[in-house]
Amino acid sequence: MKVIGIEIAKKRAICFVLEKDKQGTYINLSGKFKYLEIQDDQDNGEIMDFQSTIHAFFNNINSDAIAIITRQTKGKFSSSPFSFKLEGLIQCYDKIDIEFISPKTLTTFYKKNPMTIPYDNNYQENAARLSNYLLNR
Repeated sequence: MKVIGIEIAKKRAICFVLEKDKQGTYINLSGKFKYLEIQDDQDNGEIMDFQSTIHAFFNNINSDAIAIITRQTKGKFSSSPFSFKLEGLIQCYDKIDIEFISPKTLTTFYKKNPMTIPYDNNYQENAARLSNYLLNR
C-alpha cells in the first residue's frame, strides 16, 4: 500500500510518500520530491504549474490514499489564505479522494503508537507522521 501525507506550511506543500510492502517493511518513496513551493499566488502561470506538477507527482506514485493535515481557519493561529489556495489546487486531483486528518488525531495516535519511520529533513516530520498514520490506522 502506498500513501502520500501532505503538510501545507506557508507557501509550500510538503509531501511524504510511504509504502508498506507485503513483509511489513516501510519504504520512503519521496525521492527528490520533498516539497513544492509557490512564490507569487497572483501569478496564474505559477499556480497552473503547481497544480500540474503536484498532480503529475500523484499520478507517478499511484497511491492508495492521499491526506492533508488540517489547519486552523479562525483565531490567533489561523493559517494564511494562501495555504488554502494550495489546498484547493491539491483537492482538484480527481483520481482519488483527498482526506483531511486533524493534528489532534495524529497526537492521539502517537500517544499509543511509536513513530518508527525515518525521514530525511526535519521539515518533513509532520508529513511523515501523517503517512505513517495512514498506513497503520
